[in-house]
Amino acid sequence: MAKQHRRSSARLVLIVVVALAAAGVSRVQDIRKRDLRHVIRGRVVDPARFRPQDAVLMLGHEVSGGFSSMPVSTAADGSFVTHPVAPGTYVLQVVRTPHSATTAATVVGLTIVRVDASEVSGVNVEVRRDSTITGNFRIESDSTGTAWPPQIVVNAILALDGVPSLDPVTAAGAPAGRFVLHNAFGPRVLRCGYTLAPGTWWWPSHVLLDGVDVTNVPTDFSTHENGQLEIVFAAHPARITGTVVDARGNAVRAPWILIVAADVTRQQEWATTSAAAQGDTVGRFSLPARPGRYLVSAFRQTTFDSWPAARRQILRFGWSGVPLEVDKGRNSAVNLTVQ
Repeated sequence: MAKQHRRSSARLVLIVVVALAAAGVSRVQDIRKRDLRHVIRGRVVDPARFRPQDAVLMLGHEVSGGFSSMPVSTAADGSFVTHPVAPGTYVLQVVRTPHSATTAATVVGLTIVRVDASEVSGVNVEVRRDSTITGNFRIESDSTGTAWPPQIVVNAILALDGVPSLDPVTAAGAPAGRFVLHNAFGPRVLRCGYTLAPGTWWWPSHVLLDGVDVTNVPTDFSTHENGQLEIVFAAHPARITGTVVDARGNAVRAPWILIVAADVTRQQEWATTSAAAQGDTVGRFSLPARPGRYLVSAFRQTTFDSWPAARRQILRFGWSGVPLEVDKGRNSAVNLTVQ
């Protein structure tokens, strides 16, 4: 029996050693995947001979929820090779007068590149003519004389599948409550930052292009110069409200609330159907939402250290939420237990 026990122990040790070795190989493979870096090769082309002044090629990508870019050297014939980059999504831009003290830096060419397991070659970044599209604001309210937000900033952000929002293009203000969007190349959605007048509450509910809702539809606005943009603010949007408790039924202080579209095909970090908010000191929350079906979940205050951090984790954490249907102009209530 003692010999049989020793054989069993030996087999157990062998199994453990093999398992540990396999885990080590897996970790090494993961590290190697993370360390894989490849160059992007291509050419800046200017078929219409716009010849942008002091043009510089820039390579940009998402970094911790922001957008970072750096210059790329180009040869006399426009060819370029980037420095080695990790797998991910990159934005190559031709920027006119990036260092001028008197002329604003302007993007005049844009190409999106996905880097995976090998170098990418044959990429063309074409210089494009300047474009302009104009828009206006409209407020939906059942009362007259309500004060408008005194400040509204419109950004057109790149909206790519599975990628956080990138490269905001800020619109210029125009008379009579209008805005002008210049050179908004690539698939973009419009998002607003705004300041509310005292005693008022507005929410930018949707964006229309020639009367069609493009709130969460990536659109190259530079190809719609004759179109009409409209950003609609709602005074009484639909809302998701509720309270958050722990497993014992006690109120949770300042919980994080995450919502995502229940439809997996609509789950994007940049979509208005994804949102992060924080409840009050007794676990109550209320946040505006477009009509539709959502997954709503709650987490303790210590789960995320800031709103941007919670926003970046919506798709990772939000899938486990409670299903909830939101109807136009109505409040939908849900009670949540922290996860």
